Amino acid sequence: MLNGINRFLMLINDNWTTIAVMLGLLFGIYKKVQSFISKSDDEKIEVVKKEIQETMLKMISDAEQNYADWNKAGSIKRSQVIREIYERYPILSKAIDQEAVIAWIDKEIDNSLKTLREIVQANKPE
Repeated sequence: MLNGINRFLMLINDNWTTIAVMLGLLFGIYKKVQSFISKSDDEKIEVVKKEIQETMLKMISDAEQNYADWNKAGSIKRSQVIREIYERYPILSKAIDQEAVIAWIDKEIDNSLKTLREIVQANKPE
């Protein structure tokens, strides 16, 4: 019995920094999750909108690549992006005004398309 306690104390002594870092990370994650859960649906939707703005360019470029050979496939690409957004962020389906959410997503798609076109033009070989 004392041998087992001695091994346990030696394990803690040898790995105390790792244990302290892991406890700190777990506490930080707990606080973030608690903070997010305590927010209202409207506040959660605002958090999601910020995340969407950061990842929209990637979603747009993926849709462009998936349908690169199709002419006039803009509505299909748009549908793919919107479907992907709703799959990643189901909190958006809880928004009261779905038309406003779709309008906001359309505006973000247009902004990302402008950025994507600028990037493509800047990287075109002359």
